[in-house]
Amino acid sequence: MFTGKQKKTEEDREKELAKARAKQRKKLIKTRYGQRQKKHAKKGIQSCLLAVVGVSLVIMMLVNSFKSKGDISILYGLAGLMIPVIAWRGLVYAIRGFNEREKNYITCKIGAGCNGALIFCMCAIFIRGLF
Repeated sequence: MFTGKQKKTEEDREKELAKARAKQRKKLIKTRYGQRQKKHAKKGIQSCLLAVVGVSLVIMMLVNSFKSKGDISILYGLAGLMIPVIAWRGLVYAIRGFNEREKNYITCKIGAGCNGALIFCMCAIFIRGLF
């Protein structure tokens, strides 16, 4: 009777070891060479959020300006002046996000590109309005 019980526990141990190896292999497949996945930089996420806010304000302003045929209130003008400030702050956050260690910098890159483009577009709209 002891041999049967020992055999069963040995088989159970082998099964547990096989499960542990399979779990470890699956973990290695999910990550890159067994390293843990990197999180996004917090400042990069904030930069992307500011870019989304800025772009949504620009779209809102343009749509309302076309609807009212250029006759808009002073609030839209103030919003137009605030968009480059928001974009500049987003650009600063993106640059600071690159200083965070052991992080994924894709959000910093996206935030820097979008906020830079937003600043450029707002400057172009302003210069176009002067002429």
